[in-house]
Amino acid sequence: MRTESLGFLLCALVAPAAVSLGQNSPPSPAPAQPATASPSRAGRDPLLDLPALEHNRVTLMGGTVLSMDEVMNRMTFRPFGTLQHLEVHFDTRTHFYLDGKPISERNITEGQRVYLDTMLNQNQVFAKTIWLRTRSENGVGRGQIIRFDRKKRSLTVRDELSTQAVKFRVTRDTQIHKSGGLGSESDLVPDALLDMAFGAQGDLRSVTILASPGSTFIFLGRVAYLDLSRKLISVDNRSDGQKYDVSVDAIQPGILRQIHEGQNVSVSAVFRGDRYQAREIDLNPARNP
Repeated sequence: MRTESLGFLLCALVAPAAVSLGQNSPPSPAPAQPATASPSRAGRDPLLDLPALEHNRVTLMGGTVLSMDEVMNRMTFRPFGTLQHLEVHFDTRTHFYLDGKPISERNITEGQRVYLDTMLNQNQVFAKTIWLRTRSENGVGRGQIIRFDRKKRSLTVRDELSTQAVKFRVTRDTQIHKSGGLGSESDLVPDALLDMAFGAQGDLRSVTILASPGSTFIFLGRVAYLDLSRKLISVDNRSDGQKYDVSVDAIQPGILRQIHEGQNVSVSAVFRGDRYQAREIDLNPARNP
């Protein structure tokens, strides 16, 4: 699925920030931005310089460098809280910082704890920015719950970019929220989508439940993509500017034949854990404000 909401932001190098969610809008990605702006490249040569990176969604991750290959411009990286290895690529478009000051890739060595501002670039995990910090930082994340072990106080979440399972600790001080107010540990159910804020050791400071299996959302906007053979449409949702893939297998064929790309629709959909499933489609949303 191409929906932006079934994934997870792993470990972010950002200052502590509050996590919020509109009560009547579907979960949408809110990538953090690096505190230091990248310097512009004046006099870029279109023949010699690499092309500008696409404006793809950014994921912030923290972890340990296992190896550096400066010849092939890649590193082996282990995200915090997991034993999995992730291959991350970099090049001259990547910016390196030590406590906010520019450095080069030669300053990055095996065993260091680093934070990566990453994106997908031609099916590769590419680092736009790499931070090396000499002090502990806080992080924010987004993910989908795999399981919650009440005895061990361990919450396992699936990472959006690498699809790896990452464990966090739920403590007495962990605040749990959901749309409309306070939540509880009973809301930490498998397949639920959530935003998190956590400390350097993986202790959760706050959890916001974005969607639980069975919850309903309204997608209002233009049909960006339509595939009736797969019973799938993609809606460019107005409220957050994100595209959501919605299964329409429960919609009557007569309604589906009236839908075309570029048309404005209102879709009432249920979150099933692995997809959004349409229950009703209004083909004339302007007449029903």
